[in-house]
Amino acid sequence: MRLLFIILGLISAIFAVILAVLPLSNFAFFPAIASLIFGILALVKTRGTNKPKHTIQLIFLLTIISLALATYKSVTATTEVGDTEQLEQREENSLEDSIEELEDIDISE
Repeated sequence: MRLLFIILGLISAIFAVILAVLPLSNFAFFPAIASLIFGILALVKTRGTNKPKHTIQLIFLLTIISLALATYKSVTATTEVGDTEQLEQREENSLEDSIEELEDIDISE
């Protein structure tokens, strides 16, 4: 059971680091929390034995790195609004075109 938690923790921690580096960094929180839970469960299973805890420490290290990167990217990300005049002009032209098309339709029988 301990080995299963370690493997799941490592996989989700590596996945969290990869997502934290990519532009989809907001999705890195879910596998990071999962790896944190798996790491805690593996630590609880290891506590009574004399087995090494290096891989569990690696899980926690990768989780902290991914959480730090994802938090940094979410805090420092700026949303830039482009030129809205072109969008408004395009919308106005589209509205005028649709009105012209409706005027051309003959609905008499």
